[in-house]
Amino acid sequence: MQKKILIIDDDYALKVVMIKALRTSKINIKTAATISEGWYLLEKEEFDLVICDVVLPDGDGLELVKKLKKKFSHLEFIIISAQNNILTAIKADQLDVFEYITKPLDLNDLIISVDRSLKKKTEKNQNFKFEENLPMIGTSQVMQVVYKNIAKITKTNFSVLINGESGTGKELVAKTIHNFSDRSKEPFTAINMASLPENLIESELFGYEKGAFTGAEKKTLGFFEKSSGGTIFLDEIGDMPYDIQSRLLRVLQFGEFTRVGGRELIKTDVRIISATNKDLNSAISKNEFREDLYYRLNVINITLPALRERENDIISIAQHYLSLYSERKKQFDSSAINFLRGYSWPGNVRELENLLKRVSVLTSETIINSTILEDYIDYDKPNTYENNHDLTNKSEKENLRSYLDNFLKNFFKTLDSNDEKIGLHNKFMDEFERPLIVKTLNFCRGNQIKTSKILGINRNTLRTKIKKFNIPTKLGKK
Repeated sequence: MQKKILIIDDDYALKVVMIKALRTSKINIKTAATISEGWYLLEKEEFDLVICDVVLPDGDGLELVKKLKKKFSHLEFIIISAQNNILTAIKADQLDVFEYITKPLDLNDLIISVDRSLKKKTEKNQNFKFEENLPMIGTSQVMQVVYKNIAKITKTNFSVLINGESGTGKELVAKTIHNFSDRSKEPFTAINMASLPENLIESELFGYEKGAFTGAEKKTLGFFEKSSGGTIFLDEIGDMPYDIQSRLLRVLQFGEFTRVGGRELIKTDVRIISATNKDLNSAISKNEFREDLYYRLNVINITLPALRERENDIISIAQHYLSLYSERKKQFDSSAINFLRGYSWPGNVRELENLLKRVSVLTSETIINSTILEDYIDYDKPNTYENNHDLTNKSEKENLRSYLDNFLKNFFKTLDSNDEKIGLHNKFMDEFERPLIVKTLNFCRGNQIKTSKILGINRNTLRTKIKKFNIPTKLGKK
């Protein structure tokens, strides 16, 4: 039986490309450019699948899908969008659409998704309320994986462990998961384990009874009691003392604890999201972290990429902070953009934000160039990426392998084992090669001969790749 697909998108050229890619003897395709045209066709004919853009001339494609799911319960939906941000990913996932695909479209991904959706049984539609605040910025490939994982996590109550370097936004991810979950109206409590005095951690987390210790003049509730029903974010979980870890394990296992100096078992219903920039597996091998607690915390894992791995996001994030903190309208010139892309950002998004705060407050210029940025950047901080990330060092190799292993594990969780012709090798190589070449060029001050020697490729190959990835040839030059 012939399947019928409706494409709702005002981009004529894109619709032609999609039709050519999808049309077979078993698929009949019709198109609409607006919401009203889409409604007319759906009222008139039966369709099996709707492919809908988010931005349409006469309204919001997501709102359209929300209404269509109520009226046509048998329909499957694929959302396509150039708005490749966390909010769009979460909205699409909460609407329970079959797939959310970002532009520019990968036709192989589209063909596979359409084929799978036409075979899938209809699921019940759900109604959701959305927040309109955009919680995260970035459209890079690595962040798309993060967004999709966050969108799926919001529907669960499982414990989450967030890995990533300092300054990558781990608390922001935790807040996003909480704010889009069923617990959003309950407390979100963030606790930095490294900042709490060791002798106060237990009483702060679990509370204490009157007389439990010197100075305990009255019964005091701890974070787990105050946050019942909500979410507790335990940052720097690797710094939690070993003896306290067993008490946290009991909360995760049985949902209960006792106050310091008390015997009463207190029930609590909290979701625990933890974060670390340490290698917990190494801490386990040194008996510094409980293995059983690790597996309780690491039910779902999110690995946040460093800012230097999100080169396509750096400028949009920087422009956001420049606009946020500047009283007068300021903008970057081309030299500033090249500097922002070429710098290694050892402090990640937090370092970038702090730089733009300083620039916004301390300089009166409206055009921000590379000289201004270099004047205000903190080059004196210890442990910079360039000085301390020697890829020949064994521990750093292990960290890189661990990151890639976690990234690929999360990626393959979302991949259908029957999917073929995806071209994974080329996709991942393209994502890896460009930042590798850019950073090496920057390190070599734009010297292509030296760059090709460090990379271990000939100069003609380097030139071909520079052209392929549209890399500025003056990158790194002063």
